[in-house]
Amino acid sequence: MATHPQTATITLDDFIAAAEVSEERLEFVDGQILAMSGASLEHGLIVSQIATSLANQLRGRPCGVVSQGTLVRAKEGDHAFLPDVAVFCGQPQRDRLRGVDLLLNPVLLVEVLSPSTTNYDHGRKWESYRGIASLQHYLLVSQNGARVEQYTRHGEHFWHYTETLGLGSAVQLESLNVSLALAE
Repeated sequence: MATHPQTATITLDDFIAAAEVSEERLEFVDGQILAMSGASLEHGLIVSQIATSLANQLRGRPCGVVSQGTLVRAKEGDHAFLPDVAVFCGQPQRDRLRGVDLLLNPVLLVEVLSPSTTNYDHGRKWESYRGIASLQHYLLVSQNGARVEQYTRHGEHFWHYTETLGLGSAVQLESLNVSLALAE
């Protein structure tokens, strides 16, 4: 993950214009563009498995699963992020800038951790995600072992943290009535 060199902060509209022509995956934080590092094969496989499992379990329900290309907007600070997996239920709420959708109402966000993004995913990104009123679950998935950290919303400002370990375990996402087996 690298910050594009800039002398001043830019607007979200400027970011969208840059993201449209960029070959890199970009995020927008505090008026700065951040380039996300390339993902490993393991990272891609984990993201694919999670998205597929969620889509299968949510089939027939009014929820959608998107992965690795949909921007999520955290209004606080006007941030735009590219989570590895996002789930929304009901009609997607979105801002549309320059023909690009920014999802506003995710109920689940998943980040697969990589060495270059672990601190960012646990820190600045999580800080922004907490401000999304619809968000019920945030998962941080290790690609180096069977380990998932889960934050689940309880009330407006309280988040419960759990850690799930081992291939025989599963992460329960109560608000969606689904589970993710770590063995998958």
